Amino acid sequence: MSRLARMAARQAWSGWRNGEFGVLLAALFVAVLALAGVGSVAQRTTDALSAQSRRLVGGDAAFSSDNRAVEAALRDARRLGLRSYRSVELASMVGLQGGAPQLGTLKALAADAPLLGPYTVRTASGIQRLPRPAAGTLWLSESGAARLQASPGAMVEVGGRPLELAGIVVEEPDRPIGGVELGPRAILPLAEVEAGGLLGPGARASWRVAVAGPPAAIAPWVKAREADRSPGARVETGDDLSPQLRNALERAQRFLSVSLLLTAALAAVAIGMAARQHAERHRAIAATLRALGAGQRAIVGLYVGQLAILGSVAILLALLAAAVLQQLAGVWIARELGTALPPATAWPLLKGALVGLWILATFALPPLLALRRVSALAVLRSDLRTPSPPALLLFSLALGGLLALFWQAAGNATTGAILLGGLLVTAAVLGVAGWALAAVVARAGRAGSGIVRYALLNLSRRRRLTIAQVVALGTSLMALLLLLLVRTDVWEQWQATVRGDAPNRFVINVQPDQRATFNAVLARLDYPSVGLSPMIRARYVGPSAGERGRPAPQGRGERLMDREFNLSTADALPTGNKLNAGKFWNPASARNEFSVETKFAQQLRWQLGDTLAFDIAGQRIEGRITSLRDVRWESFTPNFFVLASPDLARDLPATWITSVRVPVGDTTLATALSREIPNANVIDIDAVTGEIRRIGDQAALVIQVVFWFAFLSGCLVFVAAVAATRRERITELGVLRTLGASSAQLRLAQLVEFGAIGAIAGGIAAVAAAGIGSLFAQRVLDLPPTWNASTLVIGALAGTAAAMLAGWLSMRRQFHATVRETLGAAAG
Repeated sequence: MSRLARMAARQAWSGWRNGEFGVLLAALFVAVLALAGVGSVAQRTTDALSAQSRRLVGGDAAFSSDNRAVEAALRDARRLGLRSYRSVELASMVGLQGGAPQLGTLKALAADAPLLGPYTVRTASGIQRLPRPAAGTLWLSESGAARLQASPGAMVEVGGRPLELAGIVVEEPDRPIGGVELGPRAILPLAEVEAGGLLGPGARASWRVAVAGPPAAIAPWVKAREADRSPGARVETGDDLSPQLRNALERAQRFLSVSLLLTAALAAVAIGMAARQHAERHRAIAATLRALGAGQRAIVGLYVGQLAILGSVAILLALLAAAVLQQLAGVWIARELGTALPPATAWPLLKGALVGLWILATFALPPLLALRRVSALAVLRSDLRTPSPPALLLFSLALGGLLALFWQAAGNATTGAILLGGLLVTAAVLGVAGWALAAVVARAGRAGSGIVRYALLNLSRRRRLTIAQVVALGTSLMALLLLLLVRTDVWEQWQATVRGDAPNRFVINVQPDQRATFNAVLARLDYPSVGLSPMIRARYVGPSAGERGRPAPQGRGERLMDREFNLSTADALPTGNKLNAGKFWNPASARNEFSVETKFAQQLRWQLGDTLAFDIAGQRIEGRITSLRDVRWESFTPNFFVLASPDLARDLPATWITSVRVPVGDTTLATALSREIPNANVIDIDAVTGEIRRIGDQAALVIQVVFWFAFLSGCLVFVAAVAATRRERITELGVLRTLGASSAQLRLAQLVEFGAIGAIAGGIAAVAAAGIGSLFAQRVLDLPPTWNASTLVIGALAGTAAAMLAGWLSMRRQFHATVRETLGAAAG
């Protein structure tokens, strides 16, 4: 056994030195490095983005109440070892000293604020990151400063108490998304509010406590707060982020995961092709060993030992490179994000190593195992084929592994099956196209003459290898085009939802008799609106999940079940909504029907056909779920989790809501409404759109790295595909050179042959990438399908050019070599 191990080690060392395993080990190295190194960076980046979005809650969880019930929350936080801080929001008169005051919103911070990072404030000294205003000072929001026409250094009176304006808030890390800004918004120390007597009896103040700590301590704290049923009490966690932010984070994570696995899949193809070529080269050696009496077990041990030694070295080197890469890239991305990334974990490195071993076992090992069955007669007869391994079993193992990886990355089996199925269908179509190419050019070649005829007939003579090359080149090109489409077209399409003319203000609490006045204000200001929608406050009253015989909702679903939320109604399926199941009602014939957003229904364990009952200001309504909808929250138009049919919503108490696009920082709308519809509230959602842009732009940093790793894997597939026929081509070039062929003729022959392969592979890859890219956008990223003809045409042409370039590069030394040099290269 030790003798066999030493022999395997010597063979491995020899193969390493002469580059025999070059493509195989390079592909393995790239796959493990991508999954381990880039995977670690991607994980740390998405964790950092999640942490940034949690800053909008102010901590891992928060609790607000209209009274001092937050004291119990603070006591529980101390008991559980959680970090915490207090703040309070209230309305008060705010104005420049000596000027006319306005009704504004105050946010008072205790001395322990904030938890998750400082405020970014523009002061007289420039941009600074500060924890809270100093005693005797305050900060204003940018829109508040614009309303008061105040700049740092001015004196601002709050409730009649003069305070110095020390800065203007650029980024507020702990402001809940959807907060209403009544007039100028001021942030000041809690001590200043208390000293001014603004928290006396009758003050309408909302106290808030935010906590941070380990999940095991956060969970019981949240559960205790959820038991509080006092008026106005509210619990917030990271799960309560706006749907737009949740979708942005999930979309970035899914895209990065699937991109990494496509990179690994390409590397696996290159490894399989390189291993098969290695096995073919060692066929004569295996036959010689059989002739000398070596048993099947010894041959298996020799080649498996080589693969294990070299594979382990490649994986270890890749893990070391991954550790260095994630540190360097982590520093760079942290600088771009402006915050430290969470520490690296061992799981991405372990996952990369495990996937590398699986790729070796299912793609590289089978061709080598087949060498144990080589006949000893192969020493004398080169026409004897190497018996194939149990192809169906190995193919099933490889497919099962790929499906499991895609399932894990995409989040569900259906999406994983779409991606893997697309790859398999593409490979099958490419295989048929390769066979057809060989058959067609065989006929066309016989009718031609000269070197072109020879090049075309080569495709037919090497039909099996022609098919393999078309499949390999086309599959890798399709995967690259797929990533390119998503990286550019789909990604930009998603980013466009928060740019351009997307609404950036919500206006709520417009009363039914104020709609005409509101529309007149918008017309006068020339601000476009998506139209007013009714908003009905409702509380779910049954039946419970237990009464339906289903498990009770958990986490966010449990909190949603216990709180009030908003219903609305519509005569037709709203813009940006897509029917997922059931049938949307006809307003003329609808009777007691509800339409529910799909994910919301899943969280609350509701299903199509369920009966729901709601209490609305003491009035009970009841109906059946007749449709489930997918909602594009990124449209920033009024969208609702639950819609009631018009017959149910008729005569229910409602206010009206809409969204409007105004210039960034513009306060004209808020000022006009404060005069003419003072009860209407304007919600600034620039914070949401800014956060989504930040998530997209920062995730794009990692996506760039992932794409280039995929590109490298695709290049390795090209190299492996070309290398499959290199030795045979060199021999043919030697023969042609002996017969008097010139270098120009030899070059033309290679370009014609590889050009035909590249044209077929590139054309099919472009069409396949368009189809799979559309499914990928819809099912994985929840975006409309995308087509970009220019990208696909350029991709097809690039595939043709790449195939011709690869063929020329692999044979360029032989075009000018002598006959002796050419035949020597063919011999080894």
